[in-house]
Amino acid sequence: MKKFSTLLVVCFTFTAFAQTKYYPVERKNKWGYMNSEGTMILPPNFDYADEFYEGLAIVAVKNLPCVINDKGLRIIDTGLYQNISHFSQGLASAMDFKGRRFYINTKGEKVIILPDDIYEARTFSEGIAVLSKKLDEHITKFGRDISTLGYRFAYINLKGEMVSDFVFEDADDIVNGYARFRQGTKFGLVNAKGQVVVKPTFDNIGNFNNGFAVVAVNGKYGYINSEGATVIKPQFEYAYDFTEGIAGVWVSGKYGFINTAGEVKIQPTFEQIKPFSEGKAAVMKDGKWGFINKNGEWVLRNVFDNATVFSEGRCAVMVKRNWGFIDATGSLIIPAEYDAVGSFHDGIADVVYRDINLYINIRGQLLPITDNKK
Repeated sequence: MKKFSTLLVVCFTFTAFAQTKYYPVERKNKWGYMNSEGTMILPPNFDYADEFYEGLAIVAVKNLPCVINDKGLRIIDTGLYQNISHFSQGLASAMDFKGRRFYINTKGEKVIILPDDIYEARTFSEGIAVLSKKLDEHITKFGRDISTLGYRFAYINLKGEMVSDFVFEDADDIVNGYARFRQGTKFGLVNAKGQVVVKPTFDNIGNFNNGFAVVAVNGKYGYINSEGATVIKPQFEYAYDFTEGIAGVWVSGKYGFINTAGEVKIQPTFEQIKPFSEGKAAVMKDGKWGFINKNGEWVLRNVFDNATVFSEGRCAVMVKRNWGFIDATGSLIIPAEYDAVGSFHDGIADVVYRDINLYINIRGQLLPITDNKK
C-alpha cells in the first residue's frame, strides 16, 4: 500500500478518553466553558471556543487556533497552524501558514505528513479519513476541449497508508461501518477499510441504520443490506431510514411506516412524519402534529404546530411559533418560549432565546447558573 511520510514508524494506539462534559459559553463576545451543572469552569478568555473531543478543545486566541485541555492549559500553542480540526481517534487534521496539511497527535507532533497537492484532509472516523485533491478535468463539448476544475477523493488509515486511490468524484465519512461514494452520477459504498463493497449503481444511497440503507433507483426508493443486496425492492415515492425497526415511506402523497420485511405496518395517512424514537413518532394530521405508537395508535393527540423526536424523555414541540419541551405524557414541562431548540444529550440542550444562544438542563433551567469562585 502507498504510504505517506510518517515521523513515527509505529502503529498508532488510541486510548478512549472520557468525553469532557464542558460546554462553550459566550459572554460579552468572549468564550469560556461551563460544566453540566451550569458552573463556569474556564473563564471567557477566548475569541472562539469549540466543543471538547477526547479531552481537548480547539479555541482561538487573537483569532489564531490553539488546543487546550480541560484545565484550560495550552497543549498546542498559537502560531503553529492556521487551521486545526477537532481530535478523533487521537489525531487532528492541521494546516500550517504555507498551506501544507498534516495529521497531528495530542502533543502537536506531525505524525502524518501529506503531499503538497492535498486540498482537504478530514477528521478520522472509524479508522479512516477522507482526503481530496484538485485536478483539471477535460471534456469535449460542442466540438471543443473544455478544462474545468474538479476534485478526486480517497481514504487514508491511521498509519498514514492510502487504502484507496483518488478515484472517487465525491466521498462521505464512514458512518456505522460504511461510507457513500460517487462516480459519475451513481453511488456506491466503501467499508471501514476503504474497500468498495457496493458498486456505484444507485441514483442515491443513505446511511446504514438497523442494518439497512435507503437506495434510489429510477425515481423509486427501497433498501439494501450491507452486502449491497436488495432486501426491499425500490417501490416507494420516498423512504426514510429505519429506526427502532420501522421506517417511514411516502405512498400516493401520504406517509406511513413499514417494517424490516417491507410490509406496511402503519397505513400511509399522514401529511408529514418524523422517525420513531423512544417508542413514539411525531406525525402530522390535518395540519397539526401529534404522536403515535408502533401500532399506529394516537398516544398524544395532534395539537402541536411542529414536533421533533424524543431524546432522554423530552421532545421539542412548537406552540404558537415558539419551541418548548414535552415529556412522554405530553405535558409541556419546559414552556414554549424559545426561538429554536436542539435535543437533549447528557441532560443539556442548546436553545435560542431572543436571538441569544443558551443552554437549558432537563428541568428547564437556563445555564450557566453560577461562576466558579476558585
